[in-house]
Amino acid sequence: MDQNQIDQSIRLRKLIKALNLNQSSFAKSLGMTQPNISRMVNGEGKVSVEVINGITKNYTEVNLHWLLTGDGEMFLDSKGLQANEDAVVYGKGWLEGLEERVTRLEREMEQLRKG
Repeated sequence: MDQNQIDQSIRLRKLIKALNLNQSSFAKSLGMTQPNISRMVNGEGKVSVEVINGITKNYTEVNLHWLLTGDGEMFLDSKGLQANEDAVVYGKGWLEGLEERVTRLEREMEQLRKG
């Protein structure tokens, strides 16, 4: 198990607590089972794309870059650039907004690969 996986599991645990949820309710909100979330929280598996997609859909205030890398704050700042990008997304149609979020996620994943 690599250090990044351990760090992501710790951040996922902190996120669930900060959202005032338990593993079961968090899993349910993402359409997943509690054992799947438990494995990720315990460092037995990396944070899955399914979890990232669920957070993007259900918890738009979460800073995915923080979850994946530890950089920045847990939640997006309403004055920050990422929050402004989200505001643009909300002004568009559902599909256009989703496409923009996927593009942003792809940029963040590419930064992870490079870094």
